[in-house]
Amino acid sequence: MAQDSQEAFEKLYKCYWLEMYDSAYKRLKNKKQAEDIVQDVFLALWLRRKNQDIDNLPAYLHTAVKFKVFNYVERNLSHKSFYDPLVEIALSSSGTDGSLIEKELYNLLIAYINTLSEKKREIFRLHFIENKSTKEIAELLKIPRKTVQNQLRSIILDVRTRIAPLLILVIGNQI
Repeated sequence: MAQDSQEAFEKLYKCYWLEMYDSAYKRLKNKKQAEDIVQDVFLALWLRRKNQDIDNLPAYLHTAVKFKVFNYVERNLSHKSFYDPLVEIALSSSGTDGSLIEKELYNLLIAYINTLSEKKREIFRLHFIENKSTKEIAELLKIPRKTVQNQLRSIILDVRTRIAPLLILVIGNQI
């Protein structure tokens, strides 16, 4: 490939494309995005062909796909509001029931936020309400980025285990 052999590159592409696509799709569950990521990885490989000395191509490709997926997820999740799924649920109900569900979801969320430690509450507010990145939060609070990531992971797991079952009860009572 370093000799600019387009034929060699096409063989590599055909040999590894499906495997890389499967790897991306397994993580994203989105066909279009998985295809785009794999295309980006192969394009970068071709553009940097003269500057790279790759000993293990499959490992290199898997790592490149993994990081592309990670960057995509991080970039897109940081723009989503924590409230988006809750608002969507509330808006999907009509009339008085919809506003009742919205109020109950809001009260449920406020009750949950109030159970968080002061540090977690601040991280929650900065990330989910002010849409700050983990890097920005770490800089603002003068704590390691990994701490911010761990706290957010803990909050999300807590929401899944504590709030999700309650959401089902709230919504179930309105159906």
